[in-house]
Amino acid sequence: MKSRALSRVIPMPVLVGLIGGLVATLFWVLVTTEGSAVPQKPHHVPVAVVGPRPVVAQLATGLQRGGAFRVVATPTEASARHLVDSRKADAIINLNTRQLQTADAASSLTPIVLQQIFSSPQSQLHLATSDIKPLTSGDPTPLGLFFITMSFVLGGIPAGVAFALTMRNRRPASVADAGVWVGAIAAYSILQSLLIAVLAEVILGYEGHQFLIIWGWGALLTAACMGGTAAGIAAFGIAGALLTAIPILFFGVPAAPVPSPWNFESGIFRVLGPFDPFGATANGMRNGIFFRAASQAQNIEVVALWTLVPLLALLAIGWWNQRAAGGGRESVNEPLVAELQRAA
Repeated sequence: MKSRALSRVIPMPVLVGLIGGLVATLFWVLVTTEGSAVPQKPHHVPVAVVGPRPVVAQLATGLQRGGAFRVVATPTEASARHLVDSRKADAIINLNTRQLQTADAASSLTPIVLQQIFSSPQSQLHLATSDIKPLTSGDPTPLGLFFITMSFVLGGIPAGVAFALTMRNRRPASVADAGVWVGAIAAYSILQSLLIAVLAEVILGYEGHQFLIIWGWGALLTAACMGGTAAGIAAFGIAGALLTAIPILFFGVPAAPVPSPWNFESGIFRVLGPFDPFGATANGMRNGIFFRAASQAQNIEVVALWTLVPLLALLAIGWWNQRAAGGGRESVNEPLVAELQRAA
């Protein structure tokens, strides 16, 4: 009796949705707080060391103890700078000039840890420290890049939900219809990322080529979020939005390489982070702004895959519905067909 009375007040599908949303929220809190509760410490952080080979080997023994750092012996400072420029080293220790050259743009935590090591009483090395890859004055942490990336997601997923639910058909009815969906998603993604890039320029000082990098990566991430959400709803109903929300919000956000780099995070985030569009976009923007010699191949491949797959899925759904309607078979759009039959 109680269950029937409750169902009159709150329909069962609504109740199931509310409970599901609560479970999803608690799971998100669990994942994010679990990641935050793990102490951040270096895991095989690459450090270029210049100096006599025996001294470098002795230093490497101490730095690599416990797996915190990975020493890369380099013959000259120029070759060490190239490693930093290409994101293959996060700092340089030059034993010849007794200098510690850090790259805050790569990791703001690595300089802190290394300075603590060499300033301790047990250290026999006293190194002068300089920053060869500083962050921008408007975003010194760089939390700004994190929130910029987050804004693409928070704009793209709700836009995908609203777009799919407000269209005349929840699913594209033909290839041409799907083409309209894809075009609308592309136009919205370009516009949203442009406006966010403008705010990043005005507030944080990311201008010139930095502005273009944020705009480009933002358009791809927005399209991945909006397209993935719309395709998920088209295929599975409103619950399909979770196909985008769970991997990006539940794992991508905690595994973002800004402000903390991947090699300072716990194991699951170090593994998943590079393959999530959120992490790949944040890493791609950081490389494009500060490390133009670094390879962007993996970042581009990851974001492109997350962008193209849902758009191709929308085209496939449109093709299937068009083929089913033309062949007289039952369409994927069963509610629409039933409505037309009743109207006739």
